[in-house]
Amino acid sequence: MRCAAGLVLVLALVAAATASGADGPALVAKIRVPATSQPCAAAAAGRFVWVSTFASSSLLRIDPRRNVVVGRTPIGSGACGLGAGAGSLWIEDTSSATVSRVSIRSAKRVAAIDVGSLPYDATFGFGAAWATVHGDGSLVRIDPRRNRVVKRFPLPQAIGVVAAFGSVWATGSNGVVRVDPATNAIVAHIPLENAGWTAAGADAVWITTQTGVSRIDPTTNTITATIAIPGPLGDPAVVGGAVWVPRVAANRMAIVDPATNAVTRTVKAGAGPFVVTEVAGEAWVPSWHGADVRRFRP
Repeated sequence: MRCAAGLVLVLALVAAATASGADGPALVAKIRVPATSQPCAAAAAGRFVWVSTFASSSLLRIDPRRNVVVGRTPIGSGACGLGAGAGSLWIEDTSSATVSRVSIRSAKRVAAIDVGSLPYDATFGFGAAWATVHGDGSLVRIDPRRNRVVKRFPLPQAIGVVAAFGSVWATGSNGVVRVDPATNAIVAHIPLENAGWTAAGADAVWITTQTGVSRIDPTTNTITATIAIPGPLGDPAVVGGAVWVPRVAANRMAIVDPATNAVTRTVKAGAGPFVVTEVAGEAWVPSWHGADVRRFRP
């Protein structure tokens, strides 16, 4: 869901009550959201952090200086994965078979783009929005000038997508594909059973599976490490140089040190953490089965 070469956002962050250190990540804030809304994923854009809600067909706007929800934008149904670019938020609406485009300036939905059955993830990178479409088995590229799909790549049971290392990486039942956005060509295929959600760090792409997370070297397009983590696993992110992997049923996050390719600690999260997003050096984790969004400082 995240673009490693994405927007630069400067946020005025509130001071943490407890500084992080030897005791590990500090919980900075628990931001209340409407009950039963199923907050899913976050993205930073403009002065706000935006959170999709799977059950209430809306995009929440959070002021990170006050840790409160300050606005709500109606979008499609089953919203989760999102990215920011071209002055907009791009949110996949799983149940509506669309990607919603929301203006960062006006906070209004300006387009609903048909992408096919069951979009699962979305991001923005290299001048385009990208979405995986699980039901149709494809990765799609959306032109922000025309608000429509301009290229479709076959990808059976497509799940996750991330933009990094000059490429777009997407997962499906047959593994990971790497797309060159300059040529619209698939330039690599990395076999990986049960490839799931995606993240990117300084020198690796990280892919979840049913039993852990795999590390891909973008210089060789090979898997160089596999770290066992009990599932089910959600959508990870690289925060503070470490990989934060949601353990959805356990209400915890496993933190992987890329230097050792090992889980170094686990962190208690809210109910059903599904997606982690890096925002200004912090981890933002909506509680998909709860009614809050949690901020952690590494």
